[in-house]
Amino acid sequence: MKSFFAIAASLVAICAPTFAAPQTNSEGLISNFKTSNTSVHSGPTKEYIITWTRDETQPKGIDEYLKQLKLEGDAVKFESTNSYTRIVIMELCEEHAKMFANYTEISVVEEKATIESYAQKTMSPWGLQALSNAAGASGSPQGQDFTYSFDDTSLGAGVDIYVVDTGVRTTHAVFTGRGSQGFSAFPSNVDGDGHGTHVAGTAAGAMFGVAQSANIIAVRVLGDDGAGASSDTIKGMDWVIANHEKRRTQPGFKGSIMSMSWGLKGTAQTVDETIAGAIDAGIHVSVAAGNDGKDACGSTPAHLGGGGSNVVTVGSVNIKNQVSTFSNIGTCVDIYAPGEQIVSAWNKGDAIINFLSGTSMACPHVTGVMAYLIGQDPSLSQNPAALKAKLLKTARTGAVSGNLGGSANLLLSNGVDGGIRAQRLVKNYVDVGHSGLNGSPAARAAAAVANDVVIDKRFELHSRDSQLRF
Repeated sequence: MKSFFAIAASLVAICAPTFAAPQTNSEGLISNFKTSNTSVHSGPTKEYIITWTRDETQPKGIDEYLKQLKLEGDAVKFESTNSYTRIVIMELCEEHAKMFANYTEISVVEEKATIESYAQKTMSPWGLQALSNAAGASGSPQGQDFTYSFDDTSLGAGVDIYVVDTGVRTTHAVFTGRGSQGFSAFPSNVDGDGHGTHVAGTAAGAMFGVAQSANIIAVRVLGDDGAGASSDTIKGMDWVIANHEKRRTQPGFKGSIMSMSWGLKGTAQTVDETIAGAIDAGIHVSVAAGNDGKDACGSTPAHLGGGGSNVVTVGSVNIKNQVSTFSNIGTCVDIYAPGEQIVSAWNKGDAIINFLSGTSMACPHVTGVMAYLIGQDPSLSQNPAALKAKLLKTARTGAVSGNLGGSANLLLSNGVDGGIRAQRLVKNYVDVGHSGLNGSPAARAAAAVANDVVIDKRFELHSRDSQLRF
């Protein structure tokens, strides 16, 4: 087998044809080699990555190679130092690269390529693909065969997400020890409704959530029936502000987000003032637009969104990026996010999951992206105005269809295009929860197909009936 130096000698014969042909001795070292002080290439040079086969005897050091060929030292861009692989990156002409590839001891010669550093998680819900893929998602919204793409693998690590809701089952498997109990307006902090646990799972749960490394802090202001009083929400938010003030003086603090998937039938100035105080304290706020199918500007806290505000109000779209028929719309809505048939954690057990629909489900998608963006850019940590501007700038423009009621046409994005092509749905999917088993044989068959959608076996599905929640 020819040595590293024999390869190098052959290369010079090609790339520098005026040189005398090199000779090798019995050890494969170059002898009787004559060249000028300047290397000659037959054409433009590029960076090539060269690897040796695993069973190949280690070649002589690269410095000796350069000395023999009288090449400049900067021809070598990188040389591996580990004991398992031999990799060298060099500036070579095309003929050099071809000669390297012809020798049996060489495994790969590859021109340096530009790589987009998008990590991906398969077996994800459709909402995660929709916010990280320009082509969106298609198929059954209850499927789990979608791909979540991201270019920051920290996924919001260290950011505090306060879920102001019905409570959170923080022991659920998806929270992987990142959940904690904060405030409760009730004697117990147990989530007796499930809504808050579902919201938290979408914001930051493993597998189902956006910011899968963020901290979840439960703030229970709603009861087991999913309802509550404005006074309790104020108490909960007051606790959040005080805890934020304490947390931001501690090492490792990265930022606070209040995620609020609830609303009043009208407006309440006291609640509005408390939210304004949270914003002044440097807390980021995302709220649901509401599910009345009308103007979001008519209720608290949704009406706090829109231009000139630092609160982010979130409307809902389906898997086709159409405005959900239930979603509130209008100028107070800042952005739209996946909100139909969303699977997430459920309160009935540590491995129970459930499907829900509503702007309540759209809001935590935005919360998660906000945490993700803070993880990317720490300067956004306590600047709600800057983070909202970044969120809206990162969103996909003109991707939403349907009646927007005057709101901006912005679809939630984490700034990544995973390059997943939208696939045509080949089976006639019908939502079991809304279509039932009545109707034509085709509808019955499609409903059966929906029931056959595979869910990760680590979790037990509570129901496929995607109940509408705020």
